[in-house]
Amino acid sequence: MSSLEEAPIEVLNYLPMIYLTAKEIGVPSIANLCAEFLAIHFVEAVSWDGFTGLPFSFLSACINNPLLTVESEMQLCEALFKWHNKNEEQQCSQTLVESDLEVFNLFKKIRTHLLPLGFLLRQLNISSNFLSNKGGICAQYPLDHEVISRAIEIACSKSDKTKDIILKMSPDELVGEVICLRLTKYSKVLDICECQQVTESILFLSAVHAPASWACQGTCLSTNPDQLSSDLQSFGTLQKMVLSGCWRLKEEKLVAWLGRICPNLSTLKVDHCPQLQFSMLLALSETCRFIETADFSLEIDSLAENMLSVISYKIEYPWRGSCDALKKIMRGHYSLSSLKRLFLQGRIELTDKELFFISRCCPNLQAIDLSGCRRLTDTGISIFIKAYSGMQSISLAGTELGPNSTAAILSSFVINDLDATAISNDNICQLTKLDLASCFGLCRKDLAALLSRLSRLTHLNLENTNLDDASLLMFRGTSLEQLNVRETQVSGCALAHVLALNSGLRALNIRGCKQIIDAHQANLSEKDTICTQLSSEAHSVFEELGVGRLSLQELKVGWGLSDLTFKTIWPCLPSLKAFTLGIGGRLSSSCMVQLSALCPALEELSLAFQDLYGTAIPFVLKTLLSLRTLEFQCCMNVPPECINAITTGCGSNLTSLMLENSAPWLLDIDVCSLSRTCKNVIHFSLSGCRQLTAESLKNISRGWCSMIKLKVEDCGGVTSQGATYLLNSCKALQSLSLRHSGRGLPRAFISDAASLLPLLRSISLDVCDAINDGYDTPHETAWQSLCMVKFARCTLPRHSFKSSRLQSKDLEYMPFGYCHNSTIVLERTKCSLHTTIVKERL
Repeated sequence: MSSLEEAPIEVLNYLPMIYLTAKEIGVPSIANLCAEFLAIHFVEAVSWDGFTGLPFSFLSACINNPLLTVESEMQLCEALFKWHNKNEEQQCSQTLVESDLEVFNLFKKIRTHLLPLGFLLRQLNISSNFLSNKGGICAQYPLDHEVISRAIEIACSKSDKTKDIILKMSPDELVGEVICLRLTKYSKVLDICECQQVTESILFLSAVHAPASWACQGTCLSTNPDQLSSDLQSFGTLQKMVLSGCWRLKEEKLVAWLGRICPNLSTLKVDHCPQLQFSMLLALSETCRFIETADFSLEIDSLAENMLSVISYKIEYPWRGSCDALKKIMRGHYSLSSLKRLFLQGRIELTDKELFFISRCCPNLQAIDLSGCRRLTDTGISIFIKAYSGMQSISLAGTELGPNSTAAILSSFVINDLDATAISNDNICQLTKLDLASCFGLCRKDLAALLSRLSRLTHLNLENTNLDDASLLMFRGTSLEQLNVRETQVSGCALAHVLALNSGLRALNIRGCKQIIDAHQANLSEKDTICTQLSSEAHSVFEELGVGRLSLQELKVGWGLSDLTFKTIWPCLPSLKAFTLGIGGRLSSSCMVQLSALCPALEELSLAFQDLYGTAIPFVLKTLLSLRTLEFQCCMNVPPECINAITTGCGSNLTSLMLENSAPWLLDIDVCSLSRTCKNVIHFSLSGCRQLTAESLKNISRGWCSMIKLKVEDCGGVTSQGATYLLNSCKALQSLSLRHSGRGLPRAFISDAASLLPLLRSISLDVCDAINDGYDTPHETAWQSLCMVKFARCTLPRHSFKSSRLQSKDLEYMPFGYCHNSTIVLERTKCSLHTTIVKERL
């Protein structure tokens, strides 16, 4: 069988003909070999040009083969849809009933309860549309409506009820619905991302030697996973494991399972799993010795940008048992010499002590992401950095990075040369990616020292730092692909100098850079003759963009962009896929209307603080059919015709739609129209639409049941009747924000949302929307996947100079103004609960 695995993929071109010939002349052994080869190489076959032309009998034999190897159940399902959509007839007829039934039976082979919840909800929505159009020209939807509904019920149930639901199924109901993951001896990747319904019992059962009959499954699900450990088989080819969002898996059981079946694991992704910590990687050091990449990232928020306004901060330990387990592990001696890339973004529980422990256990790290780890100090970060000399990627956004860490980077990542006059590749920092966004501890001198030695950078993010011209002009790199200097003090001529050196730049973010307005006024010291000379010789940033050397795919700009400068940058726009125009920039209707012609491949359009009067925007929305993300933020005079333009133009491909303080005229009927036509939207944001009622929330819930992120703020009475309909329909929600949209949310709303929305990670509410003037904090065991809760507290304008809180009797004044007083932020980790009160509104 190894010959089948090593056979060249070009064999696929001849395989269908060989299979059909073997079937025709009666040589089943050859036909079986063909089906087995296709099953083993199914992942490669999906991207093969001839996949949609495979004969049904050949595809069916492949799907039924026990060696079918796929990365995920969703990959198999999408492949079958790809084949089905290409081969289905335009009209149904009596002659096709039999073939439709065969296709329907083929789709029954999909293990629907192992599909991600969001994917299931999208299929349920499509299936419902087929049922409502029954009798039309459309063929029967291949996935059974009842099967999808049952899979959603399993995915949304509590972990202790999943087993009971499956055990209640009869053998007939479980045809094609075996509960095992598809693992074969040829598996290289296992991806169950967002499949939070998967428990450790299913993991252990999927790796047992014995075939999983229905009776065996029922017995094993009732059995402690530890009793199955002795019968587990090892999958030596399995190299990558994706468990993102699987918050029901227990760390101890997962470590035992991975150590037994994945001896050669190289990549482990367990991001958005708050119940798992870096300590599990140390526990795997003896059994999985080849792990090179590990991702333990969590949701990162905007709190780091508001640390200067923190009123109070408190840490509680309601899950102290987990902390004790971590301390026990840290007392041991572990070595992860194979680990090269570690991602710990948003892990607020991480302190200097744990960071030092990581540096001791992982001596060969080349990439580290500590963004949002707010408890790390400059001293702790500097000690960590000094332990490495070959780091290539560092992300420290939102940390207390300062002069000590800067000195550590320069001393650790640079090989000094005795000849100071010789500049060679050996004495230049080896970093290729650096993210220091919102690192307020970095002064201009530190930034200048860093940039003077970072000539190999391909990704540079210095957003919201003290960067100025003198610092930026110290950068002499020529390999930049992404540059973000948003909200800094750099000028247009300094940027032009950097752009002239980096012709391979693909993404540029210069929003909020007010100094760009005057291209000839650089904030330079008169004593710095080198910087002054560079500045005087450089063009303005818009003139440099118009030279034609750059082929940008992403451009975010604000100050300085006008009709004149927009015409100047035309040469760099044809390849643009994302365009953002923020405060300080303005385009007239005559220029705006040309976006469709200048940027035919545009997929993301974001406009903030713009006057959109006229017919230009409706025309753009009708003609930019490739648009996937549309955002209007604080825009004036947005014409109501935009709704019709969206529904008849770009709406079919939109996945993200944000109308924030830009459409006060929006009515319930408009929201209904959007939800019916823009079927693919998974991120929806509304604010400032005060004419909306509770009917809009029902329309959102019905039309976008697979929504992932929803934000509704200051929208009349949308939540005046509660949000029960939303919680019962949009089960895939990961982020939910409901603020100032009607006093109708119960006191237990947070616990209800965490219980009914199995993927929910963050929720933002306002106290004035609560029926009883507040919300109950979830119990220790009720957080489930929830990691962050935000309460905003308000005062009336007439009370804005006092500390009194808004009372229920004052709500009659709310539609015309309110003043945000503070925000309470609750952040949960595996063993602790962090409570922060911030003066700002988050």
